[in-house]
Amino acid sequence: MIDAEVCIIGAGPAGVSASITLSKNNVKHLIVDSAVFPRNKPCGDIMPTGVIRELNDLDPDIMTSLYEKGLVNPIWHTITYPPNGNPINIDYLPFNNQAGVPGCFSVSRYEFDEVLIQKIQKSEFATLRQGCRITAIENKSEGVHLQAEDGTQILAKMIIVATGSNNSVLKILGLEQPKSDCAIGIRAHFEGIDVESHKTELFLQKDLMPGGFYITPLPNKKFNVNLVVSLEKVKTENLNLREIFDSFIESNKVLKQKFSNATRIGNYEGSMLFLGIHKKVIAGDRFMIIGDSAGLIEIMSGNGIPQAFMSGKYAARKAIEALAKNDFSKAELQDYEESLFKKIGKSYSAGSFFYPALHKKWFSGSILNFLNYLSKRPQTNDLLRDLLYQKNPLKLLLNPGFFYKLFIK
Repeated sequence: MIDAEVCIIGAGPAGVSASITLSKNNVKHLIVDSAVFPRNKPCGDIMPTGVIRELNDLDPDIMTSLYEKGLVNPIWHTITYPPNGNPINIDYLPFNNQAGVPGCFSVSRYEFDEVLIQKIQKSEFATLRQGCRITAIENKSEGVHLQAEDGTQILAKMIIVATGSNNSVLKILGLEQPKSDCAIGIRAHFEGIDVESHKTELFLQKDLMPGGFYITPLPNKKFNVNLVVSLEKVKTENLNLREIFDSFIESNKVLKQKFSNATRIGNYEGSMLFLGIHKKVIAGDRFMIIGDSAGLIEIMSGNGIPQAFMSGKYAARKAIEALAKNDFSKAELQDYEESLFKKIGKSYSAGSFFYPALHKKWFSGSILNFLNYLSKRPQTNDLLRDLLYQKNPLKLLLNPGFFYKLFIK
């Protein structure tokens, strides 16, 4: 039996954020993960401005390490191709308005997560157990009893769940993510795609909505290619994403040209995405849930890493308070849930409105027609950039002046 003040289940960005925060405050803890690092993790492989800010707050040495090892690729532009094939170019703003300083990077999660793991392994307050899959959880008066597949038993005063898009631990807690709030993706790595190294590209098509086809240039002239579609759509229409992935490249004139000399590297990989659409229960007696497990992925950007770091930090701070009070009740830990949703609640408002609406063909068709129109008005690209950076996009979209500038001015 391993005794722990705090046990973090999951060593991805959210779990590492919680671990580093606990270590900063001299709290000894255990962090377990079913994988053995380094490991592949299906992801968009994008670090937007929010990730950079969270990393700088967490530990600036992490970004320095990524730079020095040549693991990050600066991204300055994104191009969206609506159905008519005309590109919409949007420039990313420099980080903190510092000229020449990128506000977005691409990085392989294989490399990124390994750098994070190496960081927590240096801490005298963190103990990492890899290849440790939790199969049973029992909340007892003396603490939380965890049983692992390899026979490991853990008794912790409280747990922080950071298992990403894996529903197994959430099922044990009775908090499985609803399928209506999920998307599913398939990705593969390629070489030789005709895409500039500092631009990401997004392809939209009526048959994929809500969803899209993404290309992210990585360091070393490689590319991460993702197809993401609503889980509800996949199940309702019995879609085969593997077949759609290839057929979309072949049928789209722009993509077919870009992939004419491309070669796939490795196998296709798939994963679930728990989207930030409805508020979830993420705190209870002796537990808190962070990162993708808490359903924090923004539907506007498809990115969950900034929220993962943020939630891990918030949960660790709450854990420190709970340890000082020796109070691990839901009433005590509820502060974490409230403070996090206060910070990111506006993105949930946008998600709860847009995601269900995008399943309606008339609405998604209207959006695509709107983008077809805007692709012929490049003077509106900066307005779309402002929408991308808007903390509360719904507020901007409800402003008549925004549409006056798009359509008339």
